[in-house]
Amino acid sequence: MRAATALATRLLSGREAPFEPEEGASLIRKAVEQGDAQAMAVLATLKGAGAWTDQSWPESLDLLQRAAEGGADEGRSQLIMLAQDQPAAARARDGDSAPSLWRDLRQSVDLEKWVTPQAPRQVFDWPKIWLAENFATAELCGWLIGRGLGKFRPSMMFDGQKSRFLATRTCSDFAFTVVEGGVMLLLLRIRIGLVTSLHVDQMEPPQIFHYALGQEIKPHFDSLYDQKHPYGREGNYQGDRLATFLMYLNDGYEGGVLEFPRVGFSYKGKTGDGIFFASMREGKADRQSLHGAGPITEGEKYILSQWIHDRPFAA
Repeated sequence: MRAATALATRLLSGREAPFEPEEGASLIRKAVEQGDAQAMAVLATLKGAGAWTDQSWPESLDLLQRAAEGGADEGRSQLIMLAQDQPAAARARDGDSAPSLWRDLRQSVDLEKWVTPQAPRQVFDWPKIWLAENFATAELCGWLIGRGLGKFRPSMMFDGQKSRFLATRTCSDFAFTVVEGGVMLLLLRIRIGLVTSLHVDQMEPPQIFHYALGQEIKPHFDSLYDQKHPYGREGNYQGDRLATFLMYLNDGYEGGVLEFPRVGFSYKGKTGDGIFFASMREGKADRQSLHGAGPITEGEKYILSQWIHDRPFAA
């Protein structure tokens, strides 16, 4: 069952394997029927997303509970982060693994409360920039970093037609698939959608960027479409990035400050802080949105990037 679940997860993501999600989902369902706890955690994500199965949040949470009861760390860690019952969550963090504890945690989950953000604070009008500080817990940020460890690759820059390695970006990145993000990233994207007043179906796959000592990204624009050359897998996509949401996954490093050089605005968030800004103005790329982040001079930086388009993303 363990091997079947591992193979199914690869088929669902297409990472180091063919992208064959229907076969992967079928293998996951069979492993769940045979009692594999890790498969239950994977199916919980598919149920939450409605990916290759019917969408159901109650079933998703029930599967997380069953995964936790079966000993799957992925099920346990996510239930702990979602639970409203903090005393029970604290016991789980301390190693209590009683079956009744996972039931109590699941029953205390309030998804509506979890995804509802505090109102953002606008700090600049052109380009439009908002802060969403204390957007996520340090525990969730550390969990997201852990999902990417060992999977980061040198970053490339996409110019609307092709991706290239450029000296202007020296960091590395990891792009999540649906499965790799787990239930937590599904919910975090809903939360991002609510704070930005934009919809999840407008979002690109989220990424984590890792900046090691000396690494940076020089001032650039996030816009992709030049109004002349459609792009994407089918070559006919004409959407563009309307907004960029960034969430700081760690702090304690030096350098790496986000700078908007054309307007003199800079920002360096703490763990869990979010900032988002408009990349378009009046239907065109906003030239005031030029931004970059200087080199890391001490430590290392992890940041979650969520690009959001002006229409359902289909590139």
